[in-house]
Amino acid sequence: MSGFRNGIKALAGRTVAAINPQCRYDRCIFVLAHMRCGSTALSNILCSRPDISGYGEAHIQYEASQGTAALGRLVVNQALRKSWSPRAAYLFDKILHARHDGQPPKAFFAARAIFIVREPTATVHSIRKLYADLGRDEYGSDTLALEYYIERLETLQTLWARFPASQRVAITHESLLSNPEAKLAEISSGLSIEPALENKYISNSASRAGGAGDPTVSGLFTRIETRRQTETKTAPSLDVEPSLLTQAKSRYQDFVENVSA
Repeated sequence: MSGFRNGIKALAGRTVAAINPQCRYDRCIFVLAHMRCGSTALSNILCSRPDISGYGEAHIQYEASQGTAALGRLVVNQALRKSWSPRAAYLFDKILHARHDGQPPKAFFAARAIFIVREPTATVHSIRKLYADLGRDEYGSDTLALEYYIERLETLQTLWARFPASQRVAITHESLLSNPEAKLAEISSGLSIEPALENKYISNSASRAGGAGDPTVSGLFTRIETRRQTETKTAPSLDVEPSLLTQAKSRYQDFVENVSA
C-alpha cells in the first residue's frame, strides 16, 4: 500500500511540476538545519509573508533522479495542508534530515539557503525532551540523538560548500535568539530578500503538526523573543562516549568558525 501511495505522489509531483511555474529551484527558499535549533520560529517568519508559500518541514526527498518533480510534490504537500499560495514568488521548505537532502539534484543549489546550527549538548537534551514528551522513542538515548546531530552537521557542511556565496547565509541558534532583528537583517541582505524580514509571524497550525515544526511552544509566540543564552555552561552532561561528544563539539566549532557567525 505504501508503494502505491508513493507512486501516486510521484505522479502528482511530476504533473504539478510540469504545469506550475513555481516549481523551479531558483524560486525556492530552504532552511537547512537540524532539529531543535530555532528553525520553526524562523520558518514561521518566512512563511507568514505573502510572497513565500510554505509552512515548515514537508519531508520531501530532493533526489537527483526526481528533478523538479520534488517541487511538484512540495506544492501538493502544501495544498493538502492548506498552506499553498499560488501567487507566491517563492516555495519554502525546511529540511532537517540527510535522507531528504543528502543527494540533491544539481539544480537544488540554485535555491536560496539559510543554515542554522546549535551547540550539541543543548541540542541533544532538547531532542530527547521533545521525543519523550511526545511519547516517541526514535531518539531513545543521548547517543542516538548525538549520532543524528553529527551526521546532520556533516551533511550541512557538504551542502554549504555547493551553494554560491550569494545564495547562502548561516547563523547559530544562539545568535538568532540573542539579536533576532540583526540576524533577520543579515539574512535579508545576504539573500536579497525584499522587503526585509520582520520579526513577527503567525504560527500556522500546519507548522505544529505531523513533524512539520515545534508542536510544543511555537503556537504561543508571534515573534522571536530576545534571550541571552548560557546553555553550554548550564546544560547537564550527556550520557555518551567522550570521543563521540568531542567529535560533535569539533564539528560544531568548525561550522561556527568557517561558516556561520
